[in-house]
Amino acid sequence: MKDRSLLRSGRESGVALLIALFVMVILSLLGAALVSLSGVEHNIAYNAVWSEGAFAAAEAGIQAGINQIGPNSTASTQAVAATNIGAYTYRSGHRTDSAAQPLTYNGERVEPGYNIAIGLGYNPRGYSFFSYQINSTGTGPRNAQREIEILAEYGPVPR
Repeated sequence: MKDRSLLRSGRESGVALLIALFVMVILSLLGAALVSLSGVEHNIAYNAVWSEGAFAAAEAGIQAGINQIGPNSTASTQAVAATNIGAYTYRSGHRTDSAAQPLTYNGERVEPGYNIAIGLGYNPRGYSFFSYQINSTGTGPRNAQREIEILAEYGPVPR
């Protein structure tokens, strides 16, 4: 009499090979997908770094604009020229502008009788505050761009 366990294992040995190949294909596809996902995550991380650098450059442009504002609206509204900071650049203006744009003078606000500090007394003519709008765009590698807009006032200036 023949041993049936030997006959069964002989018939099923091809199935085991097919299952092993199928599992290997599935694992290979999973590995390829994970490698692809890793590359996408890498690009996302780099884009975030470049975008944050562009934001810091835009902040530097805002600071340059703040440093030039004063009571003379003509001098205060001069465009902040494109300035390089390593791989990044800032300038005044919107992202859609092709070149640096002048700052915007919004007007003068007068506060009658405003007191600058304790002990300096009351000024019956008041003090002026000069209002400006500053837009700054920072750019960096991989076309990273960020824009910041602020409203700033210069003052108090005695009348």
